[in-house]
Amino acid sequence: MAVDFTDPRSGFRHNEVVMFINEEVVSNGGGPDFYLTFRSRPWNEIEDELQSILADLQVPRTVKRACLWSALALNVRVATRQRELQARRVRRLQEQVGERETAAWALASQLRRLREEREVLVRQLRSTRSDLQQALNEREELRGQLLQAERQPSEVASPSRSQQLGADAWPLTAEERNKLLIATSQRRQMVEAQKEEAQKEEAQKEKAQKEEAQNAPAGVG
Repeated sequence: MAVDFTDPRSGFRHNEVVMFINEEVVSNGGGPDFYLTFRSRPWNEIEDELQSILADLQVPRTVKRACLWSALALNVRVATRQRELQARRVRRLQEQVGERETAAWALASQLRRLREEREVLVRQLRSTRSDLQQALNEREELRGQLLQAERQPSEVASPSRSQQLGADAWPLTAEERNKLLIATSQRRQMVEAQKEEAQKEEAQKEKAQKEEAQNAPAGVG
């Protein structure tokens, strides 16, 4: 028997077909040797061996016919093996495609996350730049106020210690400096007026004392 009924790799699905091939092989004087020898070989080797047998004039025609039927069965077996290999290759490719798709989705998700993080960083950078520019502007404004305060006339009375500390801690605006200068000038004028009034009163007292001394009667000796 050339083809085994129970061999799932033979490629045949119907027992009647297998029985007919085996009968043709046996009836033509053949046996299972050709089939068993080449059942795991590729088709090109099977065909080369069959061509060698057919070209041999010493091989009987019946044996050639038996080998031809065995080669036919082997061809079905080779086709089945190739179909199984192709199916496995397709499944492997499908798995690889699935893996690539999963990786692509993961990369796309990661790309979206990186873009969102980039947008957040860009907004933070813009906010930081704005804060920095505002701080620089405030520094320049404070520097200008400090320079202007240093250029004030020296005759202006200096403010009290607490006011001076406050001014050092936080520079005055132009309006606040004007108010401070006016208040200082008014206090100075008030102090000078009070001083003049006190001097006048003192002079009047001295004058009155002199007049009393002159008008007093001379004492008895």
